[in-house]
Order: sequence, then C-alpha cells, then structure tokens
Amino acid sequence: MSNPSGAATQVPSPTRHRWALALIAAAQFMVIMDTSIIGVALPRMQSDLGFSQQSLSWVFNAYVIAFGGLLLLGGRLSDLLGARRVFTAGWAILAVASLVAGLAGQVWVELLGRAAQGVGAALIAPSALTLLMMLFGQSPRELTRALALYGAAAPAGGTAGVFLGGVITEYVSWPWVFYVNIPIALVALAVIPTLMPAAAPRRGSLDLAGALTVTSGLAATVYAIVRAPDVGWDPPRHCSSSPVAARCSRCS
Repeated sequence: MSNPSGAATQVPSPTRHRWALALIAAAQFMVIMDTSIIGVALPRMQSDLGFSQQSLSWVFNAYVIAFGGLLLLGGRLSDLLGARRVFTAGWAILAVASLVAGLAGQVWVELLGRAAQGVGAALIAPSALTLLMMLFGQSPRELTRALALYGAAAPAGGTAGVFLGGVITEYVSWPWVFYVNIPIALVALAVIPTLMPAAAPRRGSLDLAGALTVTSGLAATVYAIVRAPDVGWDPPRHCSSSPVAARCSRCS
C-alpha cells in the first residue's frame, strides 16, 4: 500500500488530526470486534434461524473469509481510487450489511449479511492505514504514536466484542450485535469529509480475478476443515482395497 502523502488536497488542523486518528482507530476496533461479537449470540441465532450445528460456524467464517480474502483488493482500490473514497464505501457497506444481518429471517440471508460485513471491513482496514500514513507520515514521532494507538485498537476490539456480545445477547437481543455497527457507521460517514484528506485517483491495474481466486481458495479450505470431523480426512471409497482396510473402522 503506497503512502500518497503528497497527493492530499486538505491538511487537517492538529485538533482535526486527533479526531481523524480517533476515527481510524475506531475503524480498526470495529472490524476486529465484528469477528468476536457474535460468539455468545450463536446459540440464540441457531434457535431462531434454524442453523444446523455444522452450518452455524459459517456465521463466523463468512465474515473472516470475505475480510481476509479481499484485504489486498481493498488496499489496491485505496491506491487507485483514493483512500477516503474507499474508506467511505467500506463504512456504507458495513452499515447496510449489518442491517441485513440483523433483520435476517433465514440462514442464507444471515450468511449473506455476514459476508457483506466482511467486504466492508476489507475496504475499511487498508484504507484506514493509508489515511493514517497520509496524516502522520511526515513526522516520525507522530507516526509512531499513531501506529501504537492503531495497533492497540485491534486487541481491544477483540476483547470488547466478546464482552459486548454477551451483554447485548443477554439483556437486549441477538440482532443488536449487528445493529450496534449502524450508528457508528453513520457517524463515521458524516465526519469523513471533514476529517480525512482526499487524494486524486491514480492509474493502474486491478487484479479482480486474483482477489476472487484468493477468497474462493480460503472458502474451500475452511469448508474442508469444517466438514472434516463429519466425513474424515481419508477417502473411504478406496480404503477397502488398501492394506489398511482391516484397520479401517468405516470399512469393517
């Protein structure tokens, strides 16, 4: 991810620098929190939506696969289109996806909402880091402090997600583990034009096929791991002809 510090068209004041850093840290906090906030809510979701025990894990997997698989694409889009545009798009997608996930009445809708949340997170995370470099890259001392706060936001988000997920599920209802993203996203969308520097679009190629291939490969790998406890790792169709057939419990 490049540091387009020279391309910024507005330079925030020191006070706006601090607010911009707070928003960037909040972005990192949110995308990590969304991986853990659903943990306590899963049994309620299983009961209300009719998830099987096996498919329930995909409420977590759908988000993580989309997030991890599309991070490189999000970073490239930040370079080409401008980090502020991609940052804004990521928050908008996260807000809509959270609404879909919270309102879901069927399994496939829930998984679609979670995957879309991951897409939004994959746009937010790399563009937030680019914006941080644009704002603080000119001063090594300020950059070090900004990176420290940015780095601390990730474990804080993971820890807070577990706690908040439990509190929300116990005292409100499980859809609110998704709805909690919406007001934060709306505030972010309202202040981004004021706080974040803009950069002109750049020319370059976009490897969309590569990003989709990486994401599909991650999905296939996770699916194999999830299915392994039920079907096993060795092929039962051919084990009857092998020397170990006598020791294979499934062929005896």
